[in-house]
Amino acid sequence: MSSENNHSKIDKNETDSLDEKRETWSGKFDFFLSALGYAVGLGNVWRFPYLCYRNGGGVFFIPYFIFMLLVGIPLVFLELGVGQFTSNGPLTSWKMVPIFRGIGLSMNIVNFYLVLYYNMIIAYSLYYLVVSLTSKLPWQECNPSWSSSNCVDDYDPQNFRLVTCEDYNNTLKCDNGGCFNITALTGSIANCSTNQSNLDLIGWWNPSFPSQDYWNNVILMKSSGIDDSGTIVWQLLVALIVAWIISWALVVKGIGISGKVVYFTALFPYVVLLILGIRGWILPGAAKGIEFYIKPDFSKLSDIKVWTDAASQIFFSLSIAYGGLTSLASYNKFQTNIMRDAITLTLSNCLSSIFAGFVIFSYMGYLSYVTGQPIDQVVQPGQGLAFIVYPYAVTTIPPAPLWAILFFIMMILLGIDSMMTSVEITITSVLDFFPKLRKKSMYKVITITVICIIQFTASINFTLQSGTYWIEFVDYYSGNWAVFFVGALEAISISWFYGLNNFKKDLSLMIGEKYTNSKLFYGWFVCWFFICPVYLLVLTVLSLVNSKPLRTGSYVYPRWAQILGQLMTLSTFSGTLLWAIWLIIRNLFITKRPLIELIKPDFGNWKPLRKSDQLRMNRIHGLAVKQKDEIYEQTIEIEKF
Repeated sequence: MSSENNHSKIDKNETDSLDEKRETWSGKFDFFLSALGYAVGLGNVWRFPYLCYRNGGGVFFIPYFIFMLLVGIPLVFLELGVGQFTSNGPLTSWKMVPIFRGIGLSMNIVNFYLVLYYNMIIAYSLYYLVVSLTSKLPWQECNPSWSSSNCVDDYDPQNFRLVTCEDYNNTLKCDNGGCFNITALTGSIANCSTNQSNLDLIGWWNPSFPSQDYWNNVILMKSSGIDDSGTIVWQLLVALIVAWIISWALVVKGIGISGKVVYFTALFPYVVLLILGIRGWILPGAAKGIEFYIKPDFSKLSDIKVWTDAASQIFFSLSIAYGGLTSLASYNKFQTNIMRDAITLTLSNCLSSIFAGFVIFSYMGYLSYVTGQPIDQVVQPGQGLAFIVYPYAVTTIPPAPLWAILFFIMMILLGIDSMMTSVEITITSVLDFFPKLRKKSMYKVITITVICIIQFTASINFTLQSGTYWIEFVDYYSGNWAVFFVGALEAISISWFYGLNNFKKDLSLMIGEKYTNSKLFYGWFVCWFFICPVYLLVLTVLSLVNSKPLRTGSYVYPRWAQILGQLMTLSTFSGTLLWAIWLIIRNLFITKRPLIELIKPDFGNWKPLRKSDQLRMNRIHGLAVKQKDEIYEQTIEIEKF
């Protein structure tokens, strides 16, 4: 009897060491709102509407929803399943097949790149929010101290005329954006170096909004290119420090705090977006903008670029293969219904993107109406939409500072949600890899602080005058084809090597056999085994074949930047590749074990965190249960009784 008691004490101690002091979500909606806030980010506001307009308007919804159903939802479900089953972040959760453990390392690498520039976008928004706290927005009118020669702030039809200036026999086309009569007012032949007062202005062929000059010359103090670093812009450095302090404060106390913050940061942006939408939809020209956004061009369906853009947007907007979904799910209770959450989360994300498009394009239509320019000349992607086009649009809507403040508050909150989880990915991975750091709160705080300081230091480069070029560079090259390939390997590792039936059994422990034994559940099998791997591998190849030199507007990045960018993309995949190479070398020359072991299910490492769940897993897989485990299980049952 005493021997059995000793066994129980030993096993209880072993369980305590396995079941580390790992937090779980305390509120019913903590996980869902955290995941929603992570997935719905800046890209939903500034990338999706532009892609939709560029790819045939409403017809873009067809491939978009097809890939949401066949690729987006299945991979979200898969990543949530891996995180919840192991109660581990991405670095230590991909243990089902040894050769694929590097997937988690690749996730951490690409997430590190994302973190570097994402907080800089938040810093820009913080800067704009501060300068918007005034009675008159500083970019409302051209200012000779910072505006360019083609800056135009009066688009009244009596004073402004947009022309192509292509009649080279009778007109003079100057770099300042003006188009002049070939004959000067003095009667001589005009040239662009002539005093402007002596030239006969016909119209403008390349006008610039005041907000564009303010963005380039005041906020960024933009240099001529990526190889012209310039100096640190101290205002941006201060804003970046503030952004990192906010990020640190929100993650330093763990999910107990961040899980409550998201009730505001994840939901309030929808309130702001609705307010901006109501104001935008009643503006003159809004209907034209919305029509431009959704009017279908069915001929675009034959363009392969439309289909690849749809898949790419689904992939990146849901942050698949970045590790955030796995990290957030690792804090779930073991029996959370992640299948339901995967479907709801993906649908919410996609509908948020579509709704944002209706809001943004109402303002684009209004701006087209005000300036007399075609909508396709007004619309800009990415940073241009957020910091140039929309800021100028609100200058003509009283009270302008209010609409600017609301917009940048929304931008900050959208960014902070995604940023919290992105930083949490690294934190979770480090703490899971070194579990002793969880045991004392002081160790954990120091670890989180060091991580934030390292990531902040690595992002200082973006506060240089060349910083915006680096943001475009990292955004373009950090993921690229490597993220698609890693996503394909996720599905391949589970379906082709670990086994779909094995994964089905694991999921049944979490969501119940009621769902996994349903005939409809085999739809997931088809997606994981065939559709996701095949399509993502095709997308990887297309991304490689169609890769073009990076350019921003008329600026083409130099050759050295192109090479460095390709190396950055390769570094994302290197986590998976180098881990596999190391295991092969280890088995061949160190442990001298068969290589076949590297592609077989590893039930010794792939298991839940809690001992009781491990025992249930062993039984459902028909694995041997040790005598001491049976004693432990009996002890647990007695304690429950």
